[in-house]
Amino acid sequence: MPQPAVPIVRRAPYRPPVTTTLLAINVLVFVAMVLCGVPIMSPDTSQLLKWGADFGPLSLGREPWRILTSNYVHIGLIHIAVNMWALWQLGRLSERIFGRLAYFLAYTASGIAGSLLSLLLHPEVPSAGASGAIFGLIGALIGALYLGKVPMPPAARKGLLKSLLWTAGINLYLGATIPGIDNAGHMGGLIMGLGIGAVVGRQLMEPAEKRRQHEVLTFLGVTIVLIAFGMFVKQKNGYVAALDVAERAMSSGKPDQAISELKKYLAHDPNNADALHMLAQAYVTKNDYAGTENAWQRLVQLEPSNVTAKYMLGLTYAAEKRYEDARRVFEDLVRQNPTNDNAWVELGASLDGIGREQDAVHAYNKAIIINPKNVEAYRELGLAQMKLNNAGEALSALQKAAQLDSKNPEIQKDLSDVYTVMGNNREAAAATRRAEELSKSAPKKPVTPQP
Repeated sequence: MPQPAVPIVRRAPYRPPVTTTLLAINVLVFVAMVLCGVPIMSPDTSQLLKWGADFGPLSLGREPWRILTSNYVHIGLIHIAVNMWALWQLGRLSERIFGRLAYFLAYTASGIAGSLLSLLLHPEVPSAGASGAIFGLIGALIGALYLGKVPMPPAARKGLLKSLLWTAGINLYLGATIPGIDNAGHMGGLIMGLGIGAVVGRQLMEPAEKRRQHEVLTFLGVTIVLIAFGMFVKQKNGYVAALDVAERAMSSGKPDQAISELKKYLAHDPNNADALHMLAQAYVTKNDYAGTENAWQRLVQLEPSNVTAKYMLGLTYAAEKRYEDARRVFEDLVRQNPTNDNAWVELGASLDGIGREQDAVHAYNKAIIINPKNVEAYRELGLAQMKLNNAGEALSALQKAAQLDSKNPEIQKDLSDVYTVMGNNREAAAATRRAEELSKSAPKKPVTPQP
């Protein structure tokens, strides 16, 4: 009797829902970033922070959610492509072995652990990416295969374990030798994954109900460990959040609060250039020249080639009428950068302050040669020539300054003084009237104290 034909049943490919969802979330976040103007290959730090990257001053302060969200933010197309390929390869296997819930919790816990270790070891370096969570999957599989009871033939288990160990080792080596890779995040995820895999892996052959109870207890323990670790990181490196608090205080016009927070920060990290710069600016806002001077001096000692810090230190000396100290600073600046016309102007002002008007004239002329449109150089040249009783040269320089900046009432006042000295009362009166008219019509600007 002929047998009825048996239809061939083709096995449907396994489509892991959790892995697919995680991959989709990562890709959607990246696409949203690109659509909002973030460069597809190399986003900058500010753009990454806007989208939730991990960063100590924020993560250890008012935005702890970054410890999680940073796992879904990627630094360019290559970064996300590599991570998503790894997630697809490792995620499908992990989801089958551990089950959906345990797999998702292991992935998330490993990502958080990676973020926390990164915050512990380098809290002021922004980090982002799924690498910590993916290393957690590698660790979980290693732990389960080595210590657990995975339903897999011994030969296959041994081969897979060897492959995973090589993958972890090679990637950790690359992370240690290639600049810009957050190996701390990798290590944190791997260690957490190893622990979870070792515990959960022992329960894989248990009945479903008992296995679920053990998983609940396991992840309650993991939660406690992560909270304790987070509290330790906060206690050790929480001071970095003072930078964010100080920045917001400065934006709100509260320099005293900013100074207080920055002092706390600098007590832990006395050589942080950004903090010293912000501290100097806070003192400037208060017209506290002693504090300003100290901050700029520390920054110059830390970064001898920092032109901005030297320039501001020189201005601070000038504001304190310590013209000889200012002269030394600006002479050093023009030696360091001979084409800095503003430094030549300030050198001239310092020389003028110690009575060396002829040398000041030389410095102002040097600034004009470098930048023929430097209004302040012409104005200061005119004033110096007045002190030397060279009224004609003074008038020529101030007229040029007025030509370049026709709406500056102070230059018109200077012109009035020169005309008066020259006995030209008519032009002096006209210049005075122009100064008064310009003063009335000039928009009022907010006063920003300068050193």
